[in-house]
Order: sequence, then structure tokens, then C-alpha cells
Amino acid sequence: MSKHTYQRLSHPPTGPHAVEDLGHAQNPAWWTVMTLGIIAGAVGTWAVVVLSPVLGIVAAVLAVVTIVVGVVMSKMGMGSYTYSEGDTATDSASLGIK
Repeated sequence: MSKHTYQRLSHPPTGPHAVEDLGHAQNPAWWTVMTLGIIAGAVGTWAVVVLSPVLGIVAAVLAVVTIVVGVVMSKMGMGSYTYSEGDTATDSASLGIK
């Protein structure tokens, strides 16, 4: 991971480089949600394998916690879009006009 500090976008990026602007999920909110989601899925799978309603409830609670944590972290700014060099089309060359 790079240690660059970029200006935060106020909205999702648009334009010719919009996909690259998303940062390829390099933010703490995404990693936390993915980790918690995998754990919730594993617990849910194990609950089905061992036929345990208690583990099923634990998996459901983990899934809800995952969603809440993702929303809270995003609102704290840990899942924001960022500008980096070359992400915004500001001249003819970056727009693909020759």
C-alpha cells in the first residue's frame, strides 16, 4: 500500500477514468467489511454443517454487524473516494482528444 495522501472526492467519480478512480478497494472500510463478511459466511456455513441454530443466529448477527461497521466506517471517511495524480480529465490528452 502506498503512503500517499490524496484529496477526498465529494462524490463517486465519473468520466473516462472513473473505474481507475475508485482506488481498487484500497481503503480500510472495504477490507474490514470483506474480513467480517468472510467470517460471517464461514460461521454460517459451519452452522449449516453441524445443524446449529445458535451458530446460525451468531452468523446472522455478524452479517448485520458487518453492514453497520461498513456504513459507520464509510461515514467516518475511511471508505471515501480519493483523487490521485492523473485521475481527473483536465485537458485534451487526458480526455483522449488528439
